[in-house]
Amino acid sequence: MADNQRERLMAGYYYKLINEDNRRATIGLNTMLWHYQKDLSGYSLGQGGYYSPQRYMSLALPVNYRQRTENWSFEVGGSVSLSHSKTDSQRRYPLQGLIPDSLPDKQAIESGSSSTGVGYTLRAIVERRLTSHWTLGAGVDIQQAKDYTPSHALLYLRYSLGGWQGDLDLPPQPLTPYADFK
Repeated sequence: MADNQRERLMAGYYYKLINEDNRRATIGLNTMLWHYQKDLSGYSLGQGGYYSPQRYMSLALPVNYRQRTENWSFEVGGSVSLSHSKTDSQRRYPLQGLIPDSLPDKQAIESGSSSTGVGYTLRAIVERRLTSHWTLGAGVDIQQAKDYTPSHALLYLRYSLGGWQGDLDLPPQPLTPYADFK
């Protein structure tokens, strides 16, 4: 795979509409700017098969509400976003030294492109304390954008060795899948 460099800038602002110990509501504005030296999203020799536009910009408006009691904790939220990406024309095979001269399309150029789209996310998670040691939780995360819809749902049962009688966490703290553990 060819070497690639990237720069990313992310910024956001959140305003707390409600900021109480057991209840919070926020609204915000987020932006992301990305730049990759090369678009290596193709699947030919030397490409990486990963999203890497030369220019990418997004603007999102998130809204979030969370609340807890002694035995319940929940969070609901969502966002709407607008994004724009652009890729430059490039060689189909970025590692020219690995391609035999006899290959008819060795010098082929892939056309650049640009796109603009709208996306949204809806999220909800709830936890219920069953006993001082056991907590049951469920959540859903629906994401929708052109060519990208990584939605998830989860159901979990958590055991706490020490037990706990106070308020539940705000926001709920779902289990982290092993594959996502950092």
